[in-house]
Amino acid sequence: MNYGNSALIDRLAAEYALGTLRGPARRRFERLIAADATALAAVLRWENDLVPIALSHAPVEPPARVWQRVHAALRTGSAAGGGNTRRRVRQFAIAAGLVAVAMVAGLLVREQQVAPLPLAALGTDSAHPVWAVERQRQYSALRIRVVGAVERRAGKSYELWALPKGGAPVSLGLLPESGSLERALTSVQRAALLASDRIAVSIEPELGSPTGGPTGPVIIVRDVAGAG
Repeated sequence: MNYGNSALIDRLAAEYALGTLRGPARRRFERLIAADATALAAVLRWENDLVPIALSHAPVEPPARVWQRVHAALRTGSAAGGGNTRRRVRQFAIAAGLVAVAMVAGLLVREQQVAPLPLAALGTDSAHPVWAVERQRQYSALRIRVVGAVERRAGKSYELWALPKGGAPVSLGLLPESGSLERALTSVQRAALLASDRIAVSIEPELGSPTGGPTGPVIIVRDVAGAG
């Protein structure tokens, strides 16, 4: 298999994160993840995208008739012989995997179609915002747009921080100097943002804070819009 194909890596990472990559293929991909940073990054990206969506929806118990059909199919397969039973179990597992893929894909599409909600306008004063920060309804991602003039600083960048009440600041990533970006939130970032009533901007080295906390001057602190 050509693991140098980025599209293939991304597809395998999606199946791995969903749990539909099974057997020898899953074990081979796990060995690749352990040795290849690109494959690991693809898996983490898919997990970051999928986990917040999965956690935001309550589990749904299948109707009783579904379980009755499953048990009936297994009993029929058992009566026909072990080979048929194994084949039916495999068929059922494949069908269940396809249903899971369809459900998650539908949730992703629905999440992307919902308009983001305002989180904060960031600027040195309220009359002159530089960045507009919006969030997906379930805090799965942030959308950040440059709406004012960003002061360029050689060798420096602007980093966004969640300020959870009673906790240490948590980085939400670097802010763009032009245009816009959408960034998926990790479970740690999402929890920190949910616990925050303010966010902040600090000036950091070009690649961001090397310590995990603000190291440069904090130039902006703003209240965040309420949850909804």
